[in-house]
Amino acid sequence: MGLTILTSYSRFQPILKFCYSCFFKPLGNNANQQTRLESFYKDQAEVYDDTRGQLLRGRTTMLKLSAAQLRAQIAKGIKREPLVWIDLGGGTGWNIERMNEFFPISDFDQVYLVDLTPSLCKVAKERFAKRGWNNVHVVCADAATFELPHLKNPEGKISLITLSYSLSMIDTFYGVIDRVKELLATDGLIGVADFYVSSRVTPANGKNGGLVQRQCNWFTRWFWAIWFDFDHINLHPCRREYLEYKFDTVKCFNGRNHFIIPYLVQIPYYVWLGCPHQSTSQIENSPEAQAVAQTSAPLTVGNVTLSPWRLPYDPTLKCHTQFDTYIYAFTWEDPREDLKVLDLKPDDEMFVITSAGDNALDYLCHADIKRIHCIDMNPHQNHLLELKLAAITALPYEDFWKMFGMGRHEDFANILDNKLSPHMSSPAYQYWKTNSHRFLDNFFKSGCSGYALNLIRYVIKLLGKKEAVQALCKAKTLEEQIAIWEKDFRPALLNKWFIRMLDNPAFLWTALGVPINQFDMLLAEGTSHQYITDTLDPIIHRSLLADDQYFYLLCLLLHYTKESCPSYVSETGFRRLKNSGILDTVRLHTSSIIKVLESLEPNTLTKVILMDHMDWFNEKDATEEINMVYRTVKQGGYVFWRSSARQPWYNEIFTKVGFKVEAVAVRKPGTKEALDRVNMYASFYKATKL
Repeated sequence: MGLTILTSYSRFQPILKFCYSCFFKPLGNNANQQTRLESFYKDQAEVYDDTRGQLLRGRTTMLKLSAAQLRAQIAKGIKREPLVWIDLGGGTGWNIERMNEFFPISDFDQVYLVDLTPSLCKVAKERFAKRGWNNVHVVCADAATFELPHLKNPEGKISLITLSYSLSMIDTFYGVIDRVKELLATDGLIGVADFYVSSRVTPANGKNGGLVQRQCNWFTRWFWAIWFDFDHINLHPCRREYLEYKFDTVKCFNGRNHFIIPYLVQIPYYVWLGCPHQSTSQIENSPEAQAVAQTSAPLTVGNVTLSPWRLPYDPTLKCHTQFDTYIYAFTWEDPREDLKVLDLKPDDEMFVITSAGDNALDYLCHADIKRIHCIDMNPHQNHLLELKLAAITALPYEDFWKMFGMGRHEDFANILDNKLSPHMSSPAYQYWKTNSHRFLDNFFKSGCSGYALNLIRYVIKLLGKKEAVQALCKAKTLEEQIAIWEKDFRPALLNKWFIRMLDNPAFLWTALGVPINQFDMLLAEGTSHQYITDTLDPIIHRSLLADDQYFYLLCLLLHYTKESCPSYVSETGFRRLKNSGILDTVRLHTSSIIKVLESLEPNTLTKVILMDHMDWFNEKDATEEINMVYRTVKQGGYVFWRSSARQPWYNEIFTKVGFKVEAVAVRKPGTKEALDRVNMYASFYKATKL
């Protein structure tokens, strides 16, 4: 019995010491910050690490991001030697020991732990002695006045400075942040993980990249500020805002710690990586960025990344906040047919709607061009394409195939932090950090298009056709494929009652991205039953799902196969994109088509692909956009679009403005002739600027 009691006490001793020191032990009227901190930590120094794992969230993420950025800078030849890291407020040395898993401590020339608390420094010294790290030094001093042994005149020489839950505890934080700026090298990094509360309004900081999920409600702002103030932890927004004022944001993640009681307790915390006001991105001074800056509202997202793709935008605008996710997880137009008529050349400057980015990448698999502008009002569509670009750049093919071939990657969260993050903008990183679970289930079931795929899976299960689906997707001849379709699927999927259920406008928009204007256009030329019949019947007669029709194969299997997949997902396409440098031609614009066209010089674009976008418009909006397209396209340049109508009403506007319009392909109702491997549209048109 006595042994059991001793064992139980030993087990709960760390948490008991933590509770006593944090909630019951009086701090008294200590003369200065050091004596106050020592009084607070002395009794719990030995158990500090055992009791902070769940409370101090984000430390590991901050270290991973810092390590990944350092590795990427070194690989690109940006980072200079010597490599020196200062961990301010490093406490027991947990950060430094943890960092060794992501970036070997032996690869640093010098590492300094600076902390004001003697008892915590003692634990750190013992920890490093066990490790045998001779390049790690513990400095027990104030963050504002410390001196570094073995390093004279450190100003402008430090590669990395981190503050892990220490910025909120530093009394003279203005001076400390100013000193950090003096110490950092021009290519240096500063990493912070800490609690915070937001200000009442979103900060209008011109280079702020940490606005996503930043704002706290009034109760959260007041409660946590008061709660932590009892322990002399100051969460006033000015600390974080001054940090972001003095440095550019490289990466940021705003999270909520559901400490002890999930969903009831939500402590705001942030992970932030910054650098001096000197961009490491190729894009900051690009002509596109300058043009966007002149035609847009103030831009609040800087692009301090190592890749040139994402142009700045303001994520707080209502035109962006109306979207909470991407609509399309995959693109639903056939790039093979596009390539037949695009006639791409090295001096081409393309303009395409992003969607899921599949077609833009497919074009680049087959041709060298000067530039491809990818435009989407929905920022999450560009987050998706940015993720694909980063994955092609940073991952081996095996990981890329898992993500975008199979739709699953069990280690995506770690890959995001350790490999992809240096190549992503801060908003894109925050989005995928928040939604990393999508690759644990099935990525293709995410987004609004996932609703349609889930419905298909439900219908298949309801009809008991799982085996028939496998047979259809593995059919080796057209005759076999047609026979399976006619027997097992056509009677159910082309049933008038089933199609009538799909005619719901809310479902058409939410799951398929079909607005009411577009639906009205197809109904003006026939019935929805006839339209779907003319879509699906020809597909089955065109080519095999097993080795060609990857669009419908994905809908049925929720993954691609090596034999049936988009070009950019194939190993050959992946190698081409990864090794050719062609990805540097990509620019991601998060704005409306009109605004992006306004930002470009007249007579610059040679190929414009509007997808089915024009079907969404009324006459006024269509006329405005077509006029702007005409302004920006070179003489002899091409514009392409697809439509749910065989004869779209806006073709006449293209002609009036000064284009020659001709049909590439038009559906013939009641036949088995498919326009392409999707066959979802009734027509495909080309316009040439005269």
